Amino acid sequence: MAAARSRCHGTLGSVQRLLVAWLVAAALPARGDPGQPAVRDLCTPGVRHHGAPVDLDLRGAGIHDVFRLLADAARVNLVIPDDVTGTVTLHLVHVAWDAAACAIAGVHHLAIDVDGNILLVHRR
Repeated sequence: MAAARSRCHGTLGSVQRLLVAWLVAAALPARGDPGQPAVRDLCTPGVRHHGAPVDLDLRGAGIHDVFRLLADAARVNLVIPDDVTGTVTLHLVHVAWDAAACAIAGVHHLAIDVDGNILLVHRR
C-alpha cells in the first residue's frame, strides 16, 4: 500500500510540474509574435523625433551620465555597456530627447535599439 501511494504521489508531482511549465510557457510571448513590438533602431535615418523636449548645457560630461539624464527625461529604462566610453559637450535648447540621444550616438558611432521601454545603447 505504501508503494502504491508513493507512486501515485510521484505521478501527481510530475503532472503538477508539467502543468506549471506549460502555464509559464503559455504566458511568455512567442518570438516573432505580431502582437509584440519588435526591437527597432531609434536613430533610423528619416525618422521624425517626437520625444519630450529637453534643454541641456553640458561640458565634458560622461556619456553614461548624459544617456542616464535623457532616459530619466523620457521615463524609459537604459542599458549601456562599459565598453561605451567618452565625453560630450553640448548645448541643446528645446530638443526632443530622442533627437538628442541620436545626435550623441551619431558622433560617438553608437546605435540605440528600442525594446519595449528599454533603450539598448551599443557600439556599431
